[in-house]
Amino acid sequence: MQIKYKGFSIITGAECDATSDVWNGRFRIMDNKDIVVYESFTQPTSYQAEASNTAKKAAYEWIDGQKL
Repeated sequence: MQIKYKGFSIITGAECDATSDVWNGRFRIMDNKDIVVYESFTQPTSYQAEASNTAKKAAYEWIDGQKL
C-alpha cells in the first residue's frame, strides 16, 4: 500500500520469516521523484496486521523526525 505524507511516499508491508514464523514490518520512504530515501524493518511480531501497523507508524515517525 502506498501512502502520501508530507511530500513523501510510503510503502509498507509485512513479511513472514518462514524459519521462525514471525512477521517483520517493512517500510520504504521515497521522495517526490520516487527515489528511495530510507528503508527499514521493524521488530518481529506474531501477527501480520501488527507488523504492518508498526511499519506504518515507524515510517511516519521517521518522516516527522526529518528537518524539512
